[in-house]
Amino acid sequence: MNLDSFRLRRLSWPRIILYVIVIGLLVHISLYFVHNIPTTTNSSLLKAYHDFPWYTKPHLRPPTSTEQFTTTHLTVNERRLLREEQVNTAEEKVKRAFPDMNGIRGSLFDENGERTQKFRDLVDCWTTGQWVKVKTDRIGPLVTHFQDPYYGSCDRKFKKTHDEGELREAVHYAWKTQCPMLPVDSSRWCQAIRGRHILLVGDLVHYQLHDLFLDTLRDGPAVCFGELNCKDHTLCSDPHPYTRLRYLRNDLLSVRRRIDLNHGTPRTDVIEWPFTSSNTLRTYSILILNRAPVRETDEEFMDGLINTLKVLRKGNPNALILYRSTSIGHPYCDDATEPLKEPISEEQERHLPFGWSEISRRNAIARTIIEGAGGLFIDLGSLTDLRPDGHIGGQDCSRYCFPGPLDTWAQIFYNVFLGLDDQ
Repeated sequence: MNLDSFRLRRLSWPRIILYVIVIGLLVHISLYFVHNIPTTTNSSLLKAYHDFPWYTKPHLRPPTSTEQFTTTHLTVNERRLLREEQVNTAEEKVKRAFPDMNGIRGSLFDENGERTQKFRDLVDCWTTGQWVKVKTDRIGPLVTHFQDPYYGSCDRKFKKTHDEGELREAVHYAWKTQCPMLPVDSSRWCQAIRGRHILLVGDLVHYQLHDLFLDTLRDGPAVCFGELNCKDHTLCSDPHPYTRLRYLRNDLLSVRRRIDLNHGTPRTDVIEWPFTSSNTLRTYSILILNRAPVRETDEEFMDGLINTLKVLRKGNPNALILYRSTSIGHPYCDDATEPLKEPISEEQERHLPFGWSEISRRNAIARTIIEGAGGLFIDLGSLTDLRPDGHIGGQDCSRYCFPGPLDTWAQIFYNVFLGLDDQ
């Protein structure tokens, strides 16, 4: 008797039947998962929609991890009511936190009154308008980009297929408002800064201000090692008062004094680099802030921002605090070829991913808190929301290429500084 015959005789009929049953069960379970679980996923995630006006075709809705903090399940009217309620709540909270705060600290408008309100209204006028196509080859002096090559990628790609001197479509649009603005004069801007050092604190979109200020006020590139904790740069020098600029990444504007997450190193999704030490606040008397990620409830957002401002005011009571409003990202921005003529509708806003659906309400809350704490709210988000074009593109539909829409940010900041210095 050979070995194979011996093994076959040992394999009894009950054992064969058991094997058949087990195999059948495994096949049945596999078919259940194949036919049921993916069906739900396909119906909810794999359907294409034409959600936004810049879309050239329907797209899948990007998955988001912030759904627990969004209000997309509410109707448009319910979201309007929520916005009104939360703004009122923010007003009550900031009044309790800063009962004696007046005007815009660190400026000539350091008292409440008609003069201060007129300047706030003027800043709002500068950020209200529309993008108009200019039919010349050049719309004036565009910002020459010297800094991070990432933001110059659009020009490099464009020049590969176009003649020298041609400009990308995104730079053929100018921001038009009913309130005239002066063109940027770097020398006059340095005079208005008056030797005060500037600290930029916010997320990666806010980092673009770092490059924008350096491009506008310097004659060449500055060495910067990454977008986390960039070293100080000389912004203005002789014959102007010496001024330094620094960027620190703190996505949440938290008041952490040390990095105690992820075993002593920052996480990759949310960065909270310390910026509220007494030495830092004494050194930098101009703070330009932004708080973008939607990672908590409105109440937590209010309390966190108010707490940060209390720490800042304690460290430097007369610091000039400027707050840049957050702009939305534009999903599938590669489809866009021109600015929007009007903001997206409230219904369309509900379909924005990554917490962007909550940005307009968060900006309204932030405005109330910033102004109540003696700061100036600059609504750059409202004009940037109209630019689905001009983005870096691909997987980055939040940040923009230089030159482009952010040239207007520089012009508005320039006019703000001149106005605050009464020039």
